[in-house]
Amino acid sequence: MNVIVGNAWPYANGPLHLGRVAVLLPGDILARYHRLMGDDVIFVSGSDSHGMPVYSKAKEEGLTPQETSEKYHKEFVKCFNKLNFSFDLFTRTHTEYHSKKVKEFILYLYEKGYIYEKETEQHYCEECKVFLLDSDVKGICPNCNKESIDGQCPSMCGSSELIDKRCRFCNKVPTTKKSKHLFFALSKFEKDVRRAFIRQHGWRENAQVITKRYLDGGLRDRAITRDFEWGIDVPLKGFEDKKIYVWIEAVCGYLTASMQCAEQRGEDYLDYWGGEDSKVYFVHGKDNIPFHTVIFPSLLSGLGIKNPNIIEISSEYLKLEGKQFSTVKNWAIWVDYIAENYNVDSLRYYLMLNGPEIKASDFRWKDFISTNNNELVGLYGNFVNRTLSFIENNFEGNIPRGKMPLEMKNKLFNLYFEVGDLIEEGRFKEGLSKIMKMVKDANKYFDNEKPWVSLEKNKLKCENTLYICVQFIVNLSNLFEPFMPVVSKKIRDILGAKEPTWSYVEKNSGKINKLEILFEKIDRKNVEKELNKLKKRV
Repeated sequence: MNVIVGNAWPYANGPLHLGRVAVLLPGDILARYHRLMGDDVIFVSGSDSHGMPVYSKAKEEGLTPQETSEKYHKEFVKCFNKLNFSFDLFTRTHTEYHSKKVKEFILYLYEKGYIYEKETEQHYCEECKVFLLDSDVKGICPNCNKESIDGQCPSMCGSSELIDKRCRFCNKVPTTKKSKHLFFALSKFEKDVRRAFIRQHGWRENAQVITKRYLDGGLRDRAITRDFEWGIDVPLKGFEDKKIYVWIEAVCGYLTASMQCAEQRGEDYLDYWGGEDSKVYFVHGKDNIPFHTVIFPSLLSGLGIKNPNIIEISSEYLKLEGKQFSTVKNWAIWVDYIAENYNVDSLRYYLMLNGPEIKASDFRWKDFISTNNNELVGLYGNFVNRTLSFIENNFEGNIPRGKMPLEMKNKLFNLYFEVGDLIEEGRFKEGLSKIMKMVKDANKYFDNEKPWVSLEKNKLKCENTLYICVQFIVNLSNLFEPFMPVVSKKIRDILGAKEPTWSYVEKNSGKINKLEILFEKIDRKNVEKELNKLKKRV
């Protein structure tokens, strides 16, 4: 199978915090799992380097937009490496390759009649000196009296219907000006989007609800050019003073990055996007749903890429100690800090078990430390250590011979299928819980069999018990591999096991190498210490 995993592209306008990363981690789980399955995987993402957020940050920092975007792109690369994200390509939108391909897409869509010229009266911010998109205008809906989100109220009013309008960048009242722009005929693809929506399988509820809301309101054509100085040039005469809107060129990054990756491998990118045996995952937060379920599929249709098998992994929001993450208020846990000071596999485990998979969740230091100490140290690490230490102390480190009972073998054999299905369906928490249930069963087996007793009374039974426990360990390391790759590799190195695979294996001989600590207990005093750090920064 050919698989594309596309992680949402974070704006290169500030450091990464856990709230941004929590919704992206599932992408790495999916990529690692499909590689273990033997699938051909392209796992891509990058830094969204253009647009007003980057431009505004550059002005704030006294840098050029290019300098600011490059600065944070480098930081993103460093942070994702620390978190062990296994991207095949993590690029950025400010590259010659991406720019060239996006211009080709625009010209193709224009020639096909899916892009047209139109003069419009648009909101303009005198303070920022830019025309504003609907989503750049905030205000109050006169119908429901609620504050707008992305320029729209819950009843899907356009920003022109809002009252008390403000520029979302500077909070000043915008004026209006006429300007000629290019528009993407999104309305022409409403039937395609509706058909794909009806055909979809396994989308999360938030993606279904928001996509249906857009379809019920009718798809409206969108401007694809902007009166702006930072971005990709428009490849058509008469639009030399404008740039391609970030909303269209950024989502095209999934396509340009996968094309670049396929070229480097000598493959055809279309085998991944439209092949009979292909699958495309989009991994993103709730706020990006319409771009992935409505806009980008329409662009793909316009470019002649029909009916890709798209699966939306759309997470809710992660809070921090009961409050929303806020870079402005400095209420955040920065990836660089936590990756340097805590076990990254512990963090990955906690975020997948307690992350915002289908509802908003809350990162609490108390819970994170308890999860590490009770589940990873107390259960998983303890089982591996007690088994292998016993073998090292009583069998000179040689794995005893034995036979795996058919019932236990079948349980492990079936667990690969059960967890694999859950991962493919985006039900990571449930899959991880099933693996941890097997850890508990393995610990219970060790306790019930009492190898420290049978060592004296029935050595063959003792050897068989330990053999069975080793098979638990080697298969658990495979099953945990997508979630906790560093610890899984440590276990393979200790056992001298082969590269991981997503199928039942047995390690029936060999000598144990030097034992390593898999997880270290975290002092509970760290809870108060970390909370105090947060409060001091606010």
